[in-house]
Amino acid sequence: MTRVGESPFPSLAKSNTPRSRQTDDMTKTHFDTRDKAEQICRTASTRTTNSRSGLTLIEVLIATTITLLMMLALAQGFKTLSESVSAGRSKLSLSDQLRGISSLLRNDLEGITVDSNNPQSSLARTGYFKYYDGPLSDTSATLFNYLPTGAVEQRIGANRWGDLDDILMFTSKAKDGEWFRGKVPKAMLLVDNLNKGMAITLTAAQWNEAWQTDVSIASQYAEIAWFMRPLQGSDSSASAPPNRRYPIHLQELLATGYGVPPETAVEDVAPGVDITGDLVPDPDGMPDRIALCRRVLLIRPDLDISETTLSSPAFSGKDPQLVAKPLPIGTAASVNSFRYCIRFAYQRCDLSVRAFANDFVAANGELTLQTNSLADLQRPENRFAHYTIPLPAISLAAGTSLPLLALTSEATSSGNYLALTNQAYGKLSASYSTTDVLPTDRGFIPSCFFRSKITLDAAGNVGSAVPTLEEIVASNVVAFDVKGYDLSVKLIANRGVDGAWGAKNVDDDQNGTTDDATESGWPGTDDLVLTPSDPGYSMALINASPLVTPSETPQFSNSGAFVDIDWSRKVIHAPHRLSSGTFQLGMTNTTAFGSFWSSNLSCLSRDVTSGNILPPKSMARSGAYFAESTNGVVVYQPCFDTFTDAYESDGEYMQVFDSNELSYVAWRDGMRRFGFTTTQDSATDKGTDGLGNDDNERETSPPIPYKLPSVQATIRVQDYPAGTLQQISVVHSLR
Repeated sequence: MTRVGESPFPSLAKSNTPRSRQTDDMTKTHFDTRDKAEQICRTASTRTTNSRSGLTLIEVLIATTITLLMMLALAQGFKTLSESVSAGRSKLSLSDQLRGISSLLRNDLEGITVDSNNPQSSLARTGYFKYYDGPLSDTSATLFNYLPTGAVEQRIGANRWGDLDDILMFTSKAKDGEWFRGKVPKAMLLVDNLNKGMAITLTAAQWNEAWQTDVSIASQYAEIAWFMRPLQGSDSSASAPPNRRYPIHLQELLATGYGVPPETAVEDVAPGVDITGDLVPDPDGMPDRIALCRRVLLIRPDLDISETTLSSPAFSGKDPQLVAKPLPIGTAASVNSFRYCIRFAYQRCDLSVRAFANDFVAANGELTLQTNSLADLQRPENRFAHYTIPLPAISLAAGTSLPLLALTSEATSSGNYLALTNQAYGKLSASYSTTDVLPTDRGFIPSCFFRSKITLDAAGNVGSAVPTLEEIVASNVVAFDVKGYDLSVKLIANRGVDGAWGAKNVDDDQNGTTDDATESGWPGTDDLVLTPSDPGYSMALINASPLVTPSETPQFSNSGAFVDIDWSRKVIHAPHRLSSGTFQLGMTNTTAFGSFWSSNLSCLSRDVTSGNILPPKSMARSGAYFAESTNGVVVYQPCFDTFTDAYESDGEYMQVFDSNELSYVAWRDGMRRFGFTTTQDSATDKGTDGLGNDDNERETSPPIPYKLPSVQATIRVQDYPAGTLQQISVVHSLR
């Protein structure tokens, strides 16, 4: 409360300064403060006016660089993330693909109708199992394209390729409730009805339409082949005999005017690696494009598709390719006429068939088809892609070779495929050293054996035949490597990275000596165990050669591994060996051979007289090795085959030539089944005389006379844009 007469502002009331003066002082203070503020603003404005209004060029460049680096880092992050996502998707896709392929192969193998005993009894009627191992191995592309100098990309640019010329063939039964399915021309079923007495009346045009129309059939049993197929190479040509417009390539024409298709099976023209070291990429010796294929041929012995009369309305006047008719066999000089005689049947239908001459058509030099049973397929001559070689050195009356695979002989292949496989094969014997004769019939199943879609011209002849590619399982496969389990092959222990046995400078076995050979392969050390499938196996043997100083005795760790058939030849001819002579003289002498080289699947035999390294006689007596001196014909197809003992009870003794390095069996029935007359040997079968020495008297033999416990098939696929590779192995135990 303010008393009367007191000021409400004590501070003013106490002041001795009159009120008006105080007011003036406050006003002055206000203006002084305002003047100072204005002065400060003017000073700041002056400073602002006098300072620069932008950034220097260096500052702009620095800011831009920092921005670009941030953008680059961001882009790189997105790129890395995108690549990771793409790689992940690629791996998932490849994994799904491999699971599908392996499941299909495993199901086929589980249905195999035969065990691995060989030879099979002809009374068993169980079909067959065959595994052919081509000259390439899983490391061929890398080793043969390797250079000790140059960029890494130049040295190992072909390492994505693996073994891709192996073949699996067998008869199989589908799972209960499931069926193998295929297609045949509708006319074949009508022919079956005709042969069984049914009346069918069709015009010529209707028969042509029936031959062009495919229908589906099924069977519980099938003949199945798994193999790789090059996708490049021509199957057609503008040149053709009149009225025979199906594709021909080789200019070797038979007397009948039928063309023989050539096989340029391997196109190897795309640059691969710098083999010569001139900084220019060269072909790498591997096919540019190749696919994994599965051919299924149904076993239907109930179908009678043979031509029984020359006047049959189903065949009369028809183009042989249209009616899937076998071509006639030519002269002994026309080996391809034997090789390709039923190629039209393979192109037109999914039936397991064989060619033969019956009573109606033999007089006219024509052949017809007959479907196979399991019992028929025990005999190799009735199987898919098999043929026999006539014996021109003697005469057609002497017969042919035993059956072998009708593989391509890439005489006109481009690139380095021939050179690579020639090195892998090497020379089979010294007798051909002057002319350097190398094996033919290597490589792949001819493309003219695959399904084709045909069209007719106005005259009713085949105008074109286009491959359907129905056999392809996958086209991004870079390896299909089949191996067999060899119980007796020896594995070699080798020093690891530290260069010492066991752990370096450690007496692992406590025997008083450090790093001695007894410590090889010691647990927990870096020592290696090498199998013949490893590229270092050959080098380890070279280091153990007595011609190498200092020489070391190879340290064998244990026995048994999955190996290629004929692994010995692939080891001997490995590209990094010192020399052919050094390796053979050093490691194939009697002592080393007896203790090391002889295993179930090595396919190595040493002639005691000449000292030459030869295929075993069992291969010659099976047809897998055929060496005929007159024309220098050499066929070498290492394989495991369940084979058959039917040749030992056919009532005729085969003439066997296996003296020194010339080996073949003269099989007279090889010509008789085509309607030819051959000489009759005075001797008869001796292997069934009941005297207990049958093994010594047999005329034939399985190529590998041992039981095969199991097989392993490794499939490798690639996603080229994503840069990813994946593989899977399927192991099947043979009963």
